[in-house]
Amino acid sequence: MGRILGLIFATLLARGDALDDAVGQWGKKIASHLAADEIAHVTWNSAAAENDYLARAKTLLARALQRRLRNPNSVEVTATLSQNLKGYLFIAEMRRENENIVEMASVPRPIPMPETAAGFRLDRRLLWEQEVPILDVIVVGDQMLVFDTAGIARYEQRDSKWQKAEAVALDIPPVRDPRGRLTVNENSLSVETAGVSCRGTWKPAVALECQAGGRFTAGRNTIEETGWQPYFTRAEIGGDHVVGAADGRTYVYDATRKQLSVSDLWSDFAAVSNSCTNAKIIGAYSATNSLAIFDLANQGPVRVSDSMDLPGPVTAVWPAGNAALAVLRNKDTNRYEAYSIAVDCGR
Repeated sequence: MGRILGLIFATLLARGDALDDAVGQWGKKIASHLAADEIAHVTWNSAAAENDYLARAKTLLARALQRRLRNPNSVEVTATLSQNLKGYLFIAEMRRENENIVEMASVPRPIPMPETAAGFRLDRRLLWEQEVPILDVIVVGDQMLVFDTAGIARYEQRDSKWQKAEAVALDIPPVRDPRGRLTVNENSLSVETAGVSCRGTWKPAVALECQAGGRFTAGRNTIEETGWQPYFTRAEIGGDHVVGAADGRTYVYDATRKQLSVSDLWSDFAAVSNSCTNAKIIGAYSATNSLAIFDLANQGPVRVSDSMDLPGPVTAVWPAGNAALAVLRNKDTNRYEAYSIAVDCGR
């Protein structure tokens, strides 16, 4: 029986380096099964029609497997490209004496960008960064509350720097992708995470009482509300409802809850508004490390700003007054960063 050694590398395709990264990693995995005196002889058996995409993939793989040997032994590798509505799958098979080695790379299908309307842009301001995963951040004057997987930390601004004033540990049930939300109303504080809800105060010090239950379903992170499918995020824009569902897709419903459209455009989003515009959506693209501003038109989302590139994948987007809070994991430092993302109408 063959032994499957493949790992699926989910990489980004909306940028030009997406295919390069995916095939490059794929080539390294294939090469790891070659002896020092062996080279790969690749035969493509594609289920997809020959096009520029496939031609580039062939060139990239040949480059990744290139070796300069005097008397190499050739190892036969069969490469296949298949595709569906969501993306492309590269499969390499290498037959040895008693085993069949398979390596794969998966690349999402590029998402077409709607036309950009002039007039809006995003402003980004770094609030905080740390190694522990950040769930939510709230800044009130010279005070800042940081909710992470360890608990709540309160910071005070002194000499233009944030200094930790106190930290309160929370027993957060383990979950694959932790989520959490802070809500402040004057001196009161509420904390929501998967399967746990806490209420208390944050001034003059953080004091909380927690109990099982709450907004986020234990073990699943979803919100389960009567009349809606389980979802991660829901916002109302001009009477329509935008729902980030548990299946990873974004649905738009009218006021009667009739489905208007569905897309794979965002990984997360938040609705924001300010004095210069009506409510807009700040969405994190599911296929790139970027954000953009969207409006609803013709029953679906339409981009109304340029995209803003980010230094890593977005892990959370929350509404924060007239702005949004975006948390990401910096791919260079592996630290979590929280940003205030605002809509600027001045362009």
